[in-house]
Amino acid sequence: MTSSSLPPQDARRALIVGSGISGLAAALSLHRAGWQPLIIERAPHRRTGGYFVRFNGPGYTASERLGILGSLPDRRDPEGRTFEVDSRGRLRPGLPFPEQINGTPLRMLLRSDLERVLHEAVQDLVEIRYGTGPAAITQSRDEVTVTLTDGSRESADLLIGADGIHSTVRSLVFGPEDLYRKDFDHVVAACVMDGPLPGMRAGDGAVATASGRSAWINSYRDHPPVAFLLYRTDWPAAEIRKKPSDALRQAFAGFGGDIVPAMLKAMDRSESVLFDQVSQIHLNRWSQGRVVLLGDSAWCMTLHSGQGSGMGIAGAELLARLLTEHDDLPTALGSWEQQLRPLVTRYQKEALRMRHFFMPANRFGRIARSTLIRAVSTPVGAKLGKALMG
Repeated sequence: MTSSSLPPQDARRALIVGSGISGLAAALSLHRAGWQPLIIERAPHRRTGGYFVRFNGPGYTASERLGILGSLPDRRDPEGRTFEVDSRGRLRPGLPFPEQINGTPLRMLLRSDLERVLHEAVQDLVEIRYGTGPAAITQSRDEVTVTLTDGSRESADLLIGADGIHSTVRSLVFGPEDLYRKDFDHVVAACVMDGPLPGMRAGDGAVATASGRSAWINSYRDHPPVAFLLYRTDWPAAEIRKKPSDALRQAFAGFGGDIVPAMLKAMDRSESVLFDQVSQIHLNRWSQGRVVLLGDSAWCMTLHSGQGSGMGIAGAELLARLLTEHDDLPTALGSWEQQLRPLVTRYQKEALRMRHFFMPANRFGRIARSTLIRAVSTPVGAKLGKALMG
């Protein structure tokens, strides 16, 4: 066996760092391809939080191949309404999500739905070791070895870094995060609501926007609403070091009505609030020797793309297929990246455009967004919008 070849299919070992959507999808895909995966997760137990996911495109197709699509719910309430809320608190008809985009069916669900279904698919097949992570990574002719923070060591034929935007695997093998992270000029906060919003019924959603600020509430069947807030700042890295409740109240001061203040109060009460800067990851290569990055570790596209979770699944499923087709590791990884990179580049560029829809940068952007939504809310505009999006 040469340094670039792989052992027989049933003897191939994979070490996966990260038990999120990308890591679980990689474990499931590789196990079905005959590999022996081991997942390493630094968290002490399985995490279940996360905001909404617009699930369509490559991830939808890959989920069909993996046989998990039928277990994924569509949490949209058919009776639910969508509202736009202006800075004075007034409600107007909003823009509902379409049934499909570019001919691909669309489901609205939660990150936790995807993680739950993937976890259920692998829990009896793959070991998940919680409470530890990589401290050092070395590669030899035939294997990659990881020294873990608990003092143990694991060797494998392939190491997959699926440990998110702040990836330890990437830092240890490719270099510091600052070399690859490109920050947007804004911050995101998200939490699960503990009650309904004033003036809205179960299943309703709302978007409140102003220049450089937006607050979204997404409602679901059989799950509490999820809120997330975005705002612009010149210094996002400094902003996220603040206490979330203080930063959010300062950023969203002056919003009229009851909805945004109620969201802020829910953030105060929540035991778990996501509060982070919004960034993309750009690398020239996603692999180095026997180490490959997957999902947000390799190409974080931000929530604006609507494809982060889906591309994590699509990338994992494609990786397993190409590792099955090629016994030579560099050939498999090169083919994988060649096929995947055009899609990732496209979605990263789309995220740059869509950020202005999620959060208008200025007064002109806010007026343009409001004009578009009012137009699409008419019967004629609705037909045009459906034709353009689906």
